[in-house]
Amino acid sequence: MKEKNIATQPQQDTCLSRRFNSTFDDLARTFDEMLSPFMPMKTWWSSAIEPLSVKAPLVDLVDKADKYLIIADLPGYEKTDIEIQLNKNTLILNTKKKTENEQQNQEYLQRERMYSSCQRIINFADEIIPSEVNAKMNHGVLEIVAPKKEINPDQKMRRIELK
Repeated sequence: MKEKNIATQPQQDTCLSRRFNSTFDDLARTFDEMLSPFMPMKTWWSSAIEPLSVKAPLVDLVDKADKYLIIADLPGYEKTDIEIQLNKNTLILNTKKKTENEQQNQEYLQRERMYSSCQRIINFADEIIPSEVNAKMNHGVLEIVAPKKEINPDQKMRRIELK
């Protein structure tokens, strides 16, 4: 049976993956123009907002005949940064990352911290077998295989002939 893609990566930025920069850059430009006669310096908005972005992990969900294949791009994340929860028809992918960078030079100390977290919830059309779900992480790519539960013959769709 041919694979059927249920969800694919967006080809362009979505509202979840686009940066805040455009909105704040417009605001910063307005302040710069308004204050330029009095203050030749630029405002701090652009540089302060630059590292902030809202990104959700890009997820591909492939519906195969007997299982679902979930592939999530998580560059820079380790296995310890990822938590997967599931039940018979829902999978929740949580990521949390904390990085700290400290540099000490002559008379000053620079310390930067970054915290990020994200959650993706995937609802399956067919019931899965939670005890048989496998996940592996390889070079920033998370791959989850979720076998589908066999449908009882009484629950399968059948055609009724009209008389």
